[in-house]
Amino acid sequence: MQGSAMPSTLAAFDHPEHAPSRLSGPIVVSVGENGTHVLRAAAVLSPLVQERVHVYSAVEPRAVEVIDGEPTALPTEIEESRKAARVEHLSAGLAEFRSANQRWQLEVEYGDPVSGLLRRSSELDAALVVLGIGRHRPVDRLLGGETTLRVIRHTSCPVLAVTGELQRRPRGVVVATDFSPQSMHAARAALPLLERGATLHVVHVWQPTITDDPQVLAIEKMYARSITARLVRFVADLRTPPGVSVRTEVREGRGATQLIEYANEHRADLIVAGRRGPDAIAQSFVGSVTTSLLRGATCSVLVAPER
Repeated sequence: MQGSAMPSTLAAFDHPEHAPSRLSGPIVVSVGENGTHVLRAAAVLSPLVQERVHVYSAVEPRAVEVIDGEPTALPTEIEESRKAARVEHLSAGLAEFRSANQRWQLEVEYGDPVSGLLRRSSELDAALVVLGIGRHRPVDRLLGGETTLRVIRHTSCPVLAVTGELQRRPRGVVVATDFSPQSMHAARAALPLLERGATLHVVHVWQPTITDDPQVLAIEKMYARSITARLVRFVADLRTPPGVSVRTEVREGRGATQLIEYANEHRADLIVAGRRGPDAIAQSFVGSVTTSLLRGATCSVLVAPER
């Protein structure tokens, strides 16, 4: 099925209420030893927060080191020097990227990076968590994606997984929708991040069954006919801010594959997806579409859990 552009009258849908132009809480940024591109992304987004940008980094303890086949305890001085080196490195990055009028706070501690990040973002009631995923080698993307998935499983705020260099706020954004409340919540979470003049691509992907059953075919035909009206209603309910244009697209096939292909075709800066709320099932399972997006997308990915 061919995609379609929304009529120009929907480019800046008129509502009494538009998306907030700022985030409602601090940004928590997770960085390791190589987090320069993540700090740059945080600097790009920092004007959106009235509160501070909190930069969090965890140095994973190495209690022992194997020397000549024997485990040997590391001297305390070595562990402390690792932490001091991380503080020095990140302090230099903060000095490079933050402006004089911005409140940034740096925290470096020992421990597991994921559990520490989740604890701190919860304590600060973060509006957004920003972290990086590997940019070049497949193994970097796989390991980075797995760390991001661990965060997404347990956090209650949107997570922005940055790949490459985010030089400006997103101008080309692909929003995945299945018309659920989760996808609407994710789409709204992305609106404050957009550059004025951005284009929002609202994309619905569905996969018809392979069957000769006339009843199933009739149901799918009815569903296909309803998609355009559903997209119009989704965009109307989205409350797009002024200056943001909207296009819609309908594609058939596997969800993540089609979304990534569409994002690449339009050189998108960001793909947006939702996930179910923080219940026990949602915490132990992140949908295959979200997982595939984090592992396969060449642009940044924003995942927003249902509140």
